Order: sequence, then structure tokens, then C-alpha cells
Amino acid sequence: MPAHASNRPTPRSRSAQVNDLLPLGDWTRHHSLRSWPVVLFLVLVCVPSIALVILGGNPSVGTFDAVAWIFAAYFGLAWLLLLGVIIRPHVTRTMLVVITVIALVTQVPLAVTLEVALHGTNASLGPSIFTIGLPEELAKALPIVVVALIYRRRHDLTPRDYLFLGAVSGLVFGASEVVHYFTVNGVAEFYLTVKAAIPAITQLINSGHSAPTSVFAVLIGPVRYFILDFVWRFLTDPITHACWAGLTGYFIGLAATGRHKWYTVGWIGLAAAAILHGLNDWGRVNGHPAWILVDLASGILFLGYAKVGSRTALHLFDGGPPLLEQPGPAATHTAPRPVPASMRGRPWWEH
Repeated sequence: MPAHASNRPTPRSRSAQVNDLLPLGDWTRHHSLRSWPVVLFLVLVCVPSIALVILGGNPSVGTFDAVAWIFAAYFGLAWLLLLGVIIRPHVTRTMLVVITVIALVTQVPLAVTLEVALHGTNASLGPSIFTIGLPEELAKALPIVVVALIYRRRHDLTPRDYLFLGAVSGLVFGASEVVHYFTVNGVAEFYLTVKAAIPAITQLINSGHSAPTSVFAVLIGPVRYFILDFVWRFLTDPITHACWAGLTGYFIGLAATGRHKWYTVGWIGLAAAAILHGLNDWGRVNGHPAWILVDLASGILFLGYAKVGSRTALHLFDGGPPLLEQPGPAATHTAPRPVPASMRGRPWWEH
């Protein structure tokens, strides 16, 4: 028998060859293809077409409201998936549902009430922090506190998990806020700007100018303003609010897990979030180059605490040295503590 004969591939059945091309059986049996992230991914794939079908050829005001909520949820869920992969929290789907429901019911009414009572304004930094940033961050903190009280006996939760729950609360608030901006302010302002441009468009057409080019030149300003100031919010608002609320959640988690007294740390994250939020909304920052720095600082702080919370979680359950202590020759270690079932390598979406 020739030496090279053993290198020949083993003949495969026709069914196996067909299965390589269209593995329907593997698809239906594979558990990961029936997981929660896969379902969310498929929903996200279909959302744009669903929204456009609902919008139809003759949209009404109510249709715009429904589509606005669909797109707000679309980007909120997309950010949720990304944050879940980055943070990898150990929270249950029930906890996510609870915090989402509480947030939808309480956040907007509380924030609006406080801002009206405080005469919210972003004309200067102080009022921007205390009349806009603080009320909205308080509204986002309320669902986190409620969930912390409900699940206070769960000893396997860490500050990182509360940071993630805070981010979920922020995503809900950001989605709700962008729907309000779009349906109440955005469509109305776009309609008024286009209406104001109609005389100029009519005059251009009657004067014999190239109608398409001239009309585009007149409308480019309102269209650009509408896209950047309102439509773009669907993508950006949820994640910035998630970063700020995540900071609040982390420090609430430090108190909820019993590592610190609530009155010594509970306010720190709220204060940081309110300051960043106030800076973001301040008229001298919003829309200017410094605005980028504020958003960058918000993201860096959020990710920093997410990683610190992750390391803290590992230390809590592995019996290792303190985070700032490097093991040396004289270091002694206690026996590793048992890892709770919820921490044993299960993906965050399976809890």
C-alpha cells in the first residue's frame, strides 16, 4: 500500500456532505441558537422593517409616536447587548425586567416634576448640574435602589452587577427621553422650519432657478438640524445616560453588598453622574469641542468602574490577595472559597 494513501480523506456519505452545506439539524439542536442574545439579535434585525411597515404610506401623529418608541427600543437593546458582553454581569433576566418596568413607570414623571419645580436651565454650570443633572440622575437611581432592596439577600451580587443594572436604568431613561424630544419637539420644529422655508422655495421656483438644486439648498439647514439634533439622539442618548447611571449603580452596589455604609458611598456616584450630566447639558459645552471630552470622561469612568467591579468580584470568590497587594514570598493565602453557582462560568444572559 503506498505511503501516501493514508493521507487521503475518508469518503463521506451524501447526507453528511449535504449537511455541510445546509446544517438544518445542527441549527435546530444547537442550544446557543435558542439563547436570549440570539433572539434579541433577530429582533434587532427585523426592527427597521417592522417600523417602516407600521409607518406606512400615510403616517399619523400616533404612528410617529409608535415608530419613535420602536427605534428607541431598538438602539436601547443594541447597547444592552454590547454592555452585557463588556461587563459580563451575573444578573437574572427577572432583575432586568423588574428594573425596566420600574424605570418606565417612575423615571420620566419624577424627572419632569423635579425639573419643573427647580426651574431647570442650562444657562450656567451650577443650574445645569442642580436643576437638570441631579433631578434626572435621581430619577435613574430610584429603580436601582428598589432592585437593591428587593435583592439585598443575594450575596453573590457585586458592585459590577449593580453598575450594569444602573446602565439598564439609564438606557430606559435615554430611550424615553429621545422619544419625548422626537415626538414633542423634533417633528414639530422640523415642520415649522420647512413651513417657514416654503415662501423662499416658491420664490426660487417662480424665478426660474433650477428647482431641485435650489430647494435642496434651502432645506439642507432644517434637514441637517433635524437629523443631528433629534434623529441622532436615538443612538447617542441611551448610552450616555447608561454611563452616568452606571456610576450611580456601582456606588449603590458598594453599599448594597455591605462593603461600605450607604451614607458614606451612596451619594458619590450620584454626585459624579450629576456633575457629568450637568457639564454635558451646559450651554457652553453642549455642541462644542469640550462636549467630546465630557462624553469621553463619562465612558472612561464607566468602563473603569466596570473593570474594578469585575476584579472585585473575582477577589470576593477566589480568596486571593487584596486588589492592591501583590503576592510576594511571605504572602499567605487562605483556601479558596466555593464559587456560587451563578458565578460558575455561565454567560450573563443565561441567569
